Amino acid sequence: MDIKLGMKKAITVVIGGGLAGLAAAGTLSRHGQKVVLIESKGKIGGRATSFVDSASGDLIDNCQHVSMKCCTNLQYFCEEIGIGHYIKDEPSMFWRTPDGKTSLFKGVQLPAPLHFAKSFLGAHFLNWNEKIRLSLGMGLLRLTKEEEDAPFLEWLANHFQSQRCIERFWAPVLISALNTPMEKVGLHYARKVFVDVFWKNSKAYQLGLPVVPLSRLYGEEVISWLKKTGVEIRFGNAVKTVGLKSDSSWEVLLDNSEVINADNIVVAVPFQRVADLLGPIAHLDPAIGMLQGLRTAPITSVHLWFDRPITDLPHVVLLDSIGQWLFSRGKNEQGEYYYQVVISSSAELLKSGHDAVLKTVMAELPGFFADVAKAQLIRGRVVSEKQATFESSYGVDEFRPLQTTQIKGLYLAGDYTQTGWPATMEGAVRSGYLAAERILENEGKRVRCLQPDMR
Repeated sequence: MDIKLGMKKAITVVIGGGLAGLAAAGTLSRHGQKVVLIESKGKIGGRATSFVDSASGDLIDNCQHVSMKCCTNLQYFCEEIGIGHYIKDEPSMFWRTPDGKTSLFKGVQLPAPLHFAKSFLGAHFLNWNEKIRLSLGMGLLRLTKEEEDAPFLEWLANHFQSQRCIERFWAPVLISALNTPMEKVGLHYARKVFVDVFWKNSKAYQLGLPVVPLSRLYGEEVISWLKKTGVEIRFGNAVKTVGLKSDSSWEVLLDNSEVINADNIVVAVPFQRVADLLGPIAHLDPAIGMLQGLRTAPITSVHLWFDRPITDLPHVVLLDSIGQWLFSRGKNEQGEYYYQVVISSSAELLKSGHDAVLKTVMAELPGFFADVAKAQLIRGRVVSEKQATFESSYGVDEFRPLQTTQIKGLYLAGDYTQTGWPATMEGAVRSGYLAAERILENEGKRVRCLQPDMR
């Protein structure tokens, strides 16, 4: 069956319903294109998704997703659709050591980076020598050029940072933000994290936490918004082949034998699938072949249900621990108190198996939260996203392609493309906007889709 979708408007097929594909599809449709969004699953959101826990009936996220105020494009995306109210701003960060002591990080009414001076000076987990070293290191990091890159551990060693400074400050921030082992982290994206979060704006560090499951956040409202803009959505249809026709137009063959003709294709699937999806066409652009140089890292979530609360804090950074963050997810309908411990870059840990991970986390928690000893663990579940993100390692940009390819009418969208950001939801949305900009530009439309960075 050959589907004709009209000749008056340019036709773009977006393959993949993750955040990158959603951003590209909605933007192109709003600017006059006929857009068909193809998603092989029965829902949108990509890796930002949830599933039903069979034991509790709770809808639980595959992993806790966190944004920050500096994520201007993700924030714009959510507000434009009308789902911004599902994300709660958290102006405080709580850092806790295994002795149960807590330090509050909260900005005050001073320009960045002075807004954090009071919290930093009062941090109980750093001594004065370390605070001096860290202040010096942060200042020197700010002075490096944005394009510089090198193994970040080497840079730290050469800029007055002790091992304890790394373990107590640099590593907790970067492993969580970049999902990359410290020995692989590159200077370029380490600088990006610290400059954007601590230096540019006094509110940039503030967390944004979803108050609903991810499949609810990226669910019916998003679908409704896409349809209102004119996007045609195909759920449950996998793309079988993508063909480049002789007149530089495209045809997309679905697994139900339907063929969709298009002027442009936006491939918004995980980078591991791009070459296979395109088949022989992929060889026409060497940048697609370079994707094999990207390496992925897992993120593990330990879901815990207790018979009583173990803390009244909404979230906690856990220092000197296997778990890096604990998030309170509230009380469910069964009266159980639900928490999630997140472990980024968990490849080595997973070698021992999920049962061992659960036991290790449960053995560590009583030191952080005394009430764990009084509580009964009703149930625990370990979930690992094995290829959660690509690693932001030294030299990684060599393997990240632009959104525009060397093949006419073919565009890429995904956090792995050149967005200026590491692998984040912000990066995914940025890639969708950038792909849309390039498509509209080729039609002679100068449209600024990407939102400005926080200043």
